[in-house]
Amino acid sequence: MKIDNTLSIYEKLLLAAYDLEENGQSPFSAEDLVVSAWKKFPDAFGLAGYRGDDGRLLYPDSNRVYAEIMGSKPIRKKGLLVKVGKKLYKLTESGRIYANEILRKFSPSHIEKAGLSRKVEQELKRLFESKACLKFKNNRLDDITFYDACVFWRISPMSSAIEFEGNISNFMRVIKSAMKAIQDKTVSFQHGGFSISSKELNMLFELNNALLQKYSKDIEIIKSRKTERR
Repeated sequence: MKIDNTLSIYEKLLLAAYDLEENGQSPFSAEDLVVSAWKKFPDAFGLAGYRGDDGRLLYPDSNRVYAEIMGSKPIRKKGLLVKVGKKLYKLTESGRIYANEILRKFSPSHIEKAGLSRKVEQELKRLFESKACLKFKNNRLDDITFYDACVFWRISPMSSAIEFEGNISNFMRVIKSAMKAIQDKTVSFQHGGFSISSKELNMLFELNNALLQKYSKDIEIIKSRKTERR
């Protein structure tokens, strides 16, 4: 597959992470990602100054990858990759969605199963069954606690700015992807045993906006927290 040179660094890194997960490595280590990125895009992730006779960079540049995944760079800020342990990472639902969008663009032979993926279905089911959502559906916005909101966003009150921003970005891409998939129709979950409509997805958008407004002061504290917990 020929990948266009206009792909950004984080998009190339995303495809390298996608390859790892497609080969059964999830979560994967930072070192796994270093090697995968170098093999897939040596010019972007190879160590400068060490080229073989064919001009290919011979060794991976670990610092190049670490700088992208350990700071507040786009791949995590956009909610495509999440840290799940010490130097352990995995793609988010939106990370897989975006990787597939790139692959479809540059590889006509790439085939993705129609409809919503199982991971997206699971995430939507989690959102609809959350306490925040159940209370909101029953017109009980005032009863939604900050802890309920944190569970809805998959964070904690002690989360860092990058964790919060990444999870919000993941939420938005998942909902938009689902909206595109159902196109004003009602779709049954293949694995979850229930159905969703565009009206219900819009409700999740409304709930998210309501929670962002209700807990704006708490969110500002999280956004000021630059150090991660692990």
